[in-house]
Amino acid sequence: MAFQSGITTSANDLLDKIRLFATGSCGYTQLMYQADAGYYRLHLQHAATGQYVHLHSYASYVAWYGSTSFNSGLAYGSQTVASGSYSLTQLSGSAEYFLFGGDGWCYCVVQTASTTYAPIIFGAITKTCTFTGGAFLSDTYSTYVRADIDGNTNKWKVGTYGTDAVRAFYNATTRQLDSYSPIAFNGVTPLYPATVEVGRPTPSYFYSMMGYAPGVRLLRMNGQYVNKDIVTLGGNDWMVFSMSYGGYAFLK
Repeated sequence: MAFQSGITTSANDLLDKIRLFATGSCGYTQLMYQADAGYYRLHLQHAATGQYVHLHSYASYVAWYGSTSFNSGLAYGSQTVASGSYSLTQLSGSAEYFLFGGDGWCYCVVQTASTTYAPIIFGAITKTCTFTGGAFLSDTYSTYVRADIDGNTNKWKVGTYGTDAVRAFYNATTRQLDSYSPIAFNGVTPLYPATVEVGRPTPSYFYSMMGYAPGVRLLRMNGQYVNKDIVTLGGNDWMVFSMSYGGYAFLK
């Protein structure tokens, strides 16, 4: 696993830090990085997992989305068979950032106000079944997952209900378990896997677990932890943050 932290002074600077980390530590190939209307566009590929990730800096924020291919002749936001887009506005001036990553996944947690943080998340899920796809992008509130199941091809699933719904991060099944932590008799707060489930057409409102997001766990901070605390389990250190309806622990 890889970890990096520091201070970023602009969206352009943050994008460049993500670029160097993703290509140097997370197995991504840089397809394009160039100036675009005064800011920068970045296009990445992780060939082994079939991911294409596209990021762009603007005056005060970074945007990102996924697709199933890359064409250098197209504008930043025009890559084909695309997921929806996310954006993150960092704290003006100097903001803390934290980068966590492994082969095929990269997570960036950024200071958005004096005591709050938000993530830029992209990667491939660790699958628990066989299917084409697995790329995902998230801001922890909603999640796009590419899952070619039920006769679909190059399908991005997202939403809160129905056949295209995704349950992950804040609304993952394992998130429901943190209502029972810390455990009353010993005060321990478990770290739960960030499971990923998607909606199916039959039966209606049926969900199937496709896998889980690597390098991140869910927990209930509940006064036991504050942002940037470290939880050590075995030989692994997890850094915790409170974001989007719950606590998240990222593998350093």
